[in-house]
Amino acid sequence: MFILCLGFMKMENYEAFVGFDLCKVPLSSAAQKIMSAVHSGDSVESKNWRESEKTAEVVNNSRIKYSVLLENGKNQSLEKRNLNSSTSQTSGSSIKLCPPSSSIRLTYQPSANQNQKNVSSLAPPSCFIPQCNQEASVLQKTESKRTHFLEENKNNEKKEMPVNLKRKHGTCHFSGKTNKHVALEENADEVEAHLNCGNARACENHFCDVRYLDDLEKSQLVEMLKQAVAVVVTLMYEDGSTQLRAEQALFPSVKGIAMLLQSRVDGSGPLDVSASDSVLGEGATLRDQYIYLQTEHSSTGGQEQEAYNQFARKVLFQMLKCKCPVVCFNAKDFVRTVLQFFGKDGSWKHVVHFVGLDPRIAAWLIDPGDAAPSFEDLVAKYLESSISVKVNCTYGNSSRNVVNQNVRVNLKMLHRLTMGLCSQLKVYGLWQLFCTLELPLIPVLAVMESHRFQVNREEMERTSALLGSRLKELEQEAHFVAGEQFLITSNNQLREILFGKLKLHLLSPRETLPRTGLQRLPSTSESVLSAVQDLHPLPKIILEYRRVHKIKSAFVDGLLACMRKGSISSTWNQTGTVTGRLSARHPNIQGISKHPIQITKPQNVKGTEGTMLTISPRSMFVAPEGHTFLAADFSQIELRILAHLSGDPELLKLFRESERNDVFSTLTSQWKDITPERVTHADREQTKKVVYSAVYGAGKERLAACLGVTVQEAAQFLESFLQKYKKIKDFVQTTIAQCHQTGYVASITGRRRPLPRVRAQDRQLRAQAERQAVNFVVQGSAADLCKMAMIHIFTAVAASPTLTARLVAQIHDELLFEVEDSQIPEFAALVRGTMESLRNVRALELQLQVPLKVSLSAGHSWGHLVPLQEAPRPSDQPTSC
Repeated sequence: MFILCLGFMKMENYEAFVGFDLCKVPLSSAAQKIMSAVHSGDSVESKNWRESEKTAEVVNNSRIKYSVLLENGKNQSLEKRNLNSSTSQTSGSSIKLCPPSSSIRLTYQPSANQNQKNVSSLAPPSCFIPQCNQEASVLQKTESKRTHFLEENKNNEKKEMPVNLKRKHGTCHFSGKTNKHVALEENADEVEAHLNCGNARACENHFCDVRYLDDLEKSQLVEMLKQAVAVVVTLMYEDGSTQLRAEQALFPSVKGIAMLLQSRVDGSGPLDVSASDSVLGEGATLRDQYIYLQTEHSSTGGQEQEAYNQFARKVLFQMLKCKCPVVCFNAKDFVRTVLQFFGKDGSWKHVVHFVGLDPRIAAWLIDPGDAAPSFEDLVAKYLESSISVKVNCTYGNSSRNVVNQNVRVNLKMLHRLTMGLCSQLKVYGLWQLFCTLELPLIPVLAVMESHRFQVNREEMERTSALLGSRLKELEQEAHFVAGEQFLITSNNQLREILFGKLKLHLLSPRETLPRTGLQRLPSTSESVLSAVQDLHPLPKIILEYRRVHKIKSAFVDGLLACMRKGSISSTWNQTGTVTGRLSARHPNIQGISKHPIQITKPQNVKGTEGTMLTISPRSMFVAPEGHTFLAADFSQIELRILAHLSGDPELLKLFRESERNDVFSTLTSQWKDITPERVTHADREQTKKVVYSAVYGAGKERLAACLGVTVQEAAQFLESFLQKYKKIKDFVQTTIAQCHQTGYVASITGRRRPLPRVRAQDRQLRAQAERQAVNFVVQGSAADLCKMAMIHIFTAVAASPTLTARLVAQIHDELLFEVEDSQIPEFAALVRGTMESLRNVRALELQLQVPLKVSLSAGHSWGHLVPLQEAPRPSDQPTSC
């Protein structure tokens, strides 16, 4: 029995912060951690927030709807809620903590918005920084001056208060002179230089450089992290940019971490202050502290550097297990940076319970078509503010005060944006999905990227040379059969020879061959070349050339370019697709075919029968000594989901009964009404293609090209199949009708995809959107199940004192692990049990009507995996998340 129970707790605190009515279902520990910790406001702020939500009637009167393309062809953007109007802000004063003095100095800077309680903003109130100096006299000696200063500043603020309280530009106010900055500029070097200048002006900056803290201050910083109610971070790079800049290098060099730390001072902890320090008058006081932590390793080394590294690791470790979520744009990069800084001194298991609120993921769930927005894009889109995150020249003339302030402004804006998007997610009904699926996946992907995949470089280089020779031979062969030399990669030149010189389109048995889009020229696509390959030797040569060229460029040379010290590691994109699937790049390991590819090497150009060469790019990936690859694949996952969604009795019966027989062979027998013994391999493959054409909405034209038959025959196959399994046809029609009605479709977990073109006047655009609707519901649901499996297995291994298996790749429905040889039996049972128990998921109220089946295989090379014997199967118990 495999029941993954990840912990439970009460949700009242979270409801108090956001005003959400939570679903009464168990959540994962990660989701509970988010919901409990996001409640970072004090009682006054929470009350104001809820009253603001109630007054505005956010859920009922400010419904968010997707923009749609109306029947007249005009775009209409329906109601969209502005995050600026979601809540009100209560501001207070803030204390600045500035090293590198022997004691931390405290000065005051009241907020410019202190009395503007009705200004629309999602940012929490300006907050105090916990007292890190044990010398109480620092506060006591300035009590009278502080009171006078605060009263004077209040009077000034009343004079400067703007008339229009609904400004679109949501800048954060730090002083009367700097509250109009629009361009948010950043520079890591100047921030560091300003922090470490060591003169009187250092008292004016708001960043605390961890390198210059004494032992007492270090212990107080750790306590502040333990008590933090909000942590906002951004990586700072060598080129002067941060994660918030749109254009970045593929692998930028990280210099340090800038963070905004919000702590609560309630009179009951080691960081207590006197009652006079509470400007809110009721409950706890929130205080802001800006911290800078250098992660760039110094070349000098020595005991002092090692002592700093140890403390920096302690700070980062405390952040990973912080009781509150860490707000970060591209949080995966932050987690990976932490793992890299830990090096051999830390385990990947340390990050398993890390929770990061990533606004990019939140925005992607709301609008999956906008897969890679920048921070600037999101601020403009959801806060309706116009900002520009720039990089200052390290040796430029920009004021260090301004640069320092701009980083702080960015962090405040990031926090405000994230809180607003969290509110939007609940309105959309996506909050549960965000907490239970997408956020727990962040550390999983970060750990995957921190582990490298071993590759046999010598074999890969030999294969590259072999494929290069084959390409030259094919080019010579193409010139010979064409009777002239031409550029084999030029579609125009190839078109001229095939259809201008050889007139193959006139000899084709097909009535018409596909043409290009705008110019309507004869196509040279793979389907066209396959249709005419028996009419002349040239099309077959071109097809092999393209196949070999793709293998060489993408899967051999491409991997060699990404290799470092005999290994590679892909970059995994969580927001790269509209269906919820993961994508990989540099290299795209998901694109490497699992099937070996055979090519012919002729003895001479004239084409006598040659030898067959088998190329298997996956075979070049090898497990380290003492380890084995284990692959776990959901069997017919999309067909099973189709059976669940359609409720077709024949499909349900097929999967509920014993599955000793091949599913597609049985399906073929049912469809064509023949005995299983008479089903041929060709029949099975035909059934498989027809089924997935129905699932993906491929259409009769694409099915015809796939099967190598006429469009009319393909249409007959589809119609015959849908007549046999009528509930599938009903499901397709119902899904399309719902999409027309609402403008979007949803997966079984609640993931949404807006499809505005479903209401377009153009018939082709409308038909495309209808196919996408059906495809998304099935494929998006399968993607969600695979993500659940990744999270559950990751958590189970991290909780085990003995298991060390690492997830190294995800290829859609398949997970690939690197496992110690001695742990294969135990881990195989864990994987099978975990994945198959996802039939029931309490947190998402999911219960499939069909069982899930997982096939396991193992081997020392990814290209040579053999099936494992059946491991024990779990009972039908639900998982908690």
